Amino acid sequence: MSLKDKEKWDKKYGSEEYINGKEPSDWLIENAGLLSTGGKALDLAGGEGRNSVFAASKGYQVTCLDISEKGLQKAQALARERKTKITTLLADLNNKSLPENEYDLVICFNFLDRNMFSGIRQTLKSGGLLVYETFTLDYLKYSSFKKEWVLEINELLHVFSDFRILRYREVDEDPKAYASLVAQKP
Repeated sequence: MSLKDKEKWDKKYGSEEYINGKEPSDWLIENAGLLSTGGKALDLAGGEGRNSVFAASKGYQVTCLDISEKGLQKAQALARERKTKITTLLADLNNKSLPENEYDLVICFNFLDRNMFSGIRQTLKSGGLLVYETFTLDYLKYSSFKKEWVLEINELLHVFSDFRILRYREVDEDPKAYASLVAQKP
């Protein structure tokens, strides 16, 4: 991401209001029963930390990565409010390498950088879970997103076809269209 991207996200996260609210993503809540009771978790493009804080409340040691310092400050504030702890790390995910076999859980919501797919594979431990949800091609009907920011139909299924697919869906309901995946690394 560029300095322009960082400035854009700092501006979005700059208000006191949490732009996606403080509660975790519905997909994460719906699949909470699949999460283990601890281990290490990584939240890619974690923004204001709502999903990081949820994972921490389930016993994970969470690292929340994001390009926005303002978003990460709000993530820490939310963790304090919810009486849990997370680690935040300011990072440009386009230029971030991930450690090998480090995490039991990787979560990623509303972010797509196809170059990160190999990093996700590399950083998840065997048996680790990936919980991913982001916009699909159909979302272009409802937004001014660029095509490179959205998934092709069934793309997550193809990219992680060697994982054990536990749950998958694609939804196209105005004003959103997205794919959601829970998969376990072999």
